[in-house]
Amino acid sequence: MKLSAVISAAALTLALSAVSAFADGIGDINSDGDINVTDLMMISAHVKSEKPLQEECFAFADANEDGDINVTDVMMVAAHVKGLRSLDGSFVAPEPEPEPEPEPTGPVIEVIDGVTYVDGILIANKSYALPQNYGNGLTTETLNAFYDMQRGASYDGISLWICSGFRSYWDQNYLYWNYVKRDGQAAADTYSARPGHSEHQTGLAIDINNASRSFNGSREAQWIAAHCAEYGFILRYPQGKEDKTGFMYESWHVRYVGKELAGKITDSGLCLEEYLGIDSYYH
Repeated sequence: MKLSAVISAAALTLALSAVSAFADGIGDINSDGDINVTDLMMISAHVKSEKPLQEECFAFADANEDGDINVTDVMMVAAHVKGLRSLDGSFVAPEPEPEPEPEPTGPVIEVIDGVTYVDGILIANKSYALPQNYGNGLTTETLNAFYDMQRGASYDGISLWICSGFRSYWDQNYLYWNYVKRDGQAAADTYSARPGHSEHQTGLAIDINNASRSFNGSREAQWIAAHCAEYGFILRYPQGKEDKTGFMYESWHVRYVGKELAGKITDSGLCLEEYLGIDSYYH
């Protein structure tokens, strides 16, 4: 019989409220010099009339010395064996349960074949780069989602087309260093990604209609901002988030993340970096 089966919460409380010195061999039913589970089982069997004690053991089994051997005596011996009451009758606080391990905080970042995923989402920004050989075009999901968005926009009298889609590492290398040559690196870094750090290399990003500041505020830009999440896209570089994304506001640049996530990110009012809890700067 297990010790836990013998002890009920109510009886244990009763046992702990009793005072006993456990002196002169009391509790040591088998007189082996120790009070342990064997003694507990012996007194428990006696109380349950399963195996009566020999008469010479009665004095040792009567833990509270009230002239009777009953459940209270069983509980008092049990409390001692479980370490809840010492031999002198004083209460011993049980060892506290170990604190549960805290839940992990912050994003889960994995690098698979040189590609960084944050909470399962592929990331390319100033902090996280792609391998030179990554990517070979827009993904099927991205293209299909854009075509759906294109059709949806047409019902509202809005024409959308892709003016820039996938760019390889070497395409971005050519563009970026030409911008640096023209405007200087500090300026170029505000609007163009360094090779390996461009979202266009992921195959998930699209520039729509006109990749220039003149597109900001246009009917098309307003429609994209209002509706792109319905098709699985987010406005990747929103206005007012330049310090988080690392890039200037781009009303024409969208990133495919799927409808569910796009809705959550858009409704949150956060950019992708804020939503995932990551940074974007050249380390």
